[in-house]
Amino acid sequence: MTLLAGLDWVAKRATWMLAAGVFGGIVWQPLADALAPWLEALIIMNLSLSMMRIDPAALKDYLRRPGLIAIIFVFSMGVAPLVLWLFARGVGIDGPLEAGIVFHALTTPIMSAPALCVLFGLDAALALIITVLSYALVPFTLPPLALWLLGIELDVTVWELMWRLGRIVGASFLIAFIARRVMSPAFLEAQAARMDGIMVFGMVGVAVSLMSGFPDYAAEKPAFTVIVTATTFAINIVLQIFAAYAFWKLGRRAAITVGLVTGNTNVALVLAAVSESASYDLLVYFVVGQFPIYTLPLIAVPIYKRIVAGT
Repeated sequence: MTLLAGLDWVAKRATWMLAAGVFGGIVWQPLADALAPWLEALIIMNLSLSMMRIDPAALKDYLRRPGLIAIIFVFSMGVAPLVLWLFARGVGIDGPLEAGIVFHALTTPIMSAPALCVLFGLDAALALIITVLSYALVPFTLPPLALWLLGIELDVTVWELMWRLGRIVGASFLIAFIARRVMSPAFLEAQAARMDGIMVFGMVGVAVSLMSGFPDYAAEKPAFTVIVTATTFAINIVLQIFAAYAFWKLGRRAAITVGLVTGNTNVALVLAAVSESASYDLLVYFVVGQFPIYTLPLIAVPIYKRIVAGT
């Protein structure tokens, strides 16, 4: 099998490869430790490739509808965390588990969301706009909402968050812009499957790197780790269904895209923003929050396709 044919093969098995990445990172800790310093570079690679794969006309169409984008943003990063906070309080969940649940919705979509939408046949242009807007505004929304809802003061300033996120988004835009100037649309279209294969490898690398140190977490409090893992799956699924239902009138494909970016959030971002004194129990939520992101697609993608097809 040639390298190019191998990338095609990987792209067609994206869901299995993503799930394997999570478990591979747990089992092979030396690889997870080796990839951990490359996390930012891997994210930039995924985001720039997804930008190269998105039709500019589709982006322009959504940019002409700023009101819709604003409503989606307010819902995903304002309404959703407030609903989860009210739910947690209503059923008596408090402490680190409550904080993890609320942070799940407070933070941004994962930066691989546009890439996932490319691979899963969803609306990658919509996912890209929501993701980029979220990363531009989260420095102004995350700290005050975390303090108001949870009483937690993040150990990072607005400017620090803007710099961390801005350099990733900015570098990705620059790479995609240069690539589109140098390469013809026909060439990019012809290489679409190979680019998707590279994205899968990049996302597997992200999954592996985020599992660095997880066995130590699990060994210290196995029962709590199981509870938190089940909670992250439940919250991810509930947020996807809740958001898709709320925006169903946009059309099935767009609604499911909104659900995906609302449920699959970058809890690892909060891991970098909370103070070093954050409790172990809260840190566990941010680590195991990666599980549903990389394993749920095995079940969810066939469901997405059936819903979009109307069958």
